[in-house]
Amino acid sequence: MFKIYLLLCLFFAFNLMAAEQSVEVLLKKTEINSTEPDVKTKVLDLFVLNGMRQAMTKELVEKSLDSELFWSKIEEKKLTEIAEQEFFKPFFISQSLAIPDPELQVPKIDQFSRAIFNYELDSLKAKKLFDELFTNLPDVTLKTFYILPDINIDSEMKWEDVGVTKKENFSGVIIESWKKWAAGQFKNFVNIVVLEKDFTQKPENMNPESVTLKWVSNLKKTEVFQDRKSARFELTAQYVLINTKSGGSLVGFDFPNQKREINISKPKDLSSILASLVYNLLNSQTIKISSALEMNRASSTLTSVEIKVMGKHGLLDISQLNTFLSERFKHLALTSELKSYSSDASIISIKSTASSDSLYALFAKDGGKFPLNEQKILLFAPATHSFAIISKEANN
Repeated sequence: MFKIYLLLCLFFAFNLMAAEQSVEVLLKKTEINSTEPDVKTKVLDLFVLNGMRQAMTKELVEKSLDSELFWSKIEEKKLTEIAEQEFFKPFFISQSLAIPDPELQVPKIDQFSRAIFNYELDSLKAKKLFDELFTNLPDVTLKTFYILPDINIDSEMKWEDVGVTKKENFSGVIIESWKKWAAGQFKNFVNIVVLEKDFTQKPENMNPESVTLKWVSNLKKTEVFQDRKSARFELTAQYVLINTKSGGSLVGFDFPNQKREINISKPKDLSSILASLVYNLLNSQTIKISSALEMNRASSTLTSVEIKVMGKHGLLDISQLNTFLSERFKHLALTSELKSYSSDASIISIKSTASSDSLYALFAKDGGKFPLNEQKILLFAPATHSFAIISKEANN
């Protein structure tokens, strides 16, 4: 008994030690501008703050996040050193500082040029901070229609060629019109949000029904007709609508090239016509997008369970099992697919509108026995929530 207790103590001690990390903190001599007795507190604060900064940067690197963008967001807050230390403090479970000689009352500058910052970071709180700063968006838990637009002109053109002085005067009008279009057509979304760039990492609390519409278009002036003061423009465009959280594609379209000859004598009219051309392409997809959103809503609310399949079986048996379940429980919009295969213990993934408990109850109904084919039957075990494929002869 004592050995078990000792092992448990060692296990917990190891995990506590493993959770603690450390970074070396170096301060430039120019950062310490006094040798008065009270400088010790100021120097220690500088070490702690720099230790916190390095710890956060280390976490960002481990999570493959953009540390430069993170620190630029922090700089926007315009925090004093004391305020910044207080800002980061809640993200640390523990922290301590090892310095050359902590007993010195009036330390020399070179003695405080190096220290070790030991810490334990609350990863969950840190990740929430990262999500908030990187997205810089309204609450991601709300059902949101994101628009990620890429509206461009040919590299050999200037924005004056489409009747405006800068890009925002052209693309901005289109994007604002799309926001109004989305708000009017897809009213079950709480927010319509335009993204400057795609999510580098999806927040874990992202609403499962949120979608992102990614648009790419390019305008090119192919020919100018001086005699009639007009030009021929060519527009290439495509879009894809995805589930923001899963990244799964819902619908998309690659438009045929659009060619128009337009009068270029009045810049305002020119930009209006070209902007309308871009806007109307997406507007023409309203019905297709609405249908895709309905399918996304239905699939986002499906319950997913994984069930082990026991007994000697082959891939054909699994295929027949998936087909049988999909047909038998189609009223639940049930889909079943193989996740991993082994000749005596496979795993299938099942999605349906029923809760997991309701699904298990349906599988267990009438003894949980189903005919799979002429030679084999399917048995469901309520205690283990698993299926077994056995021969009819073995069952008799």
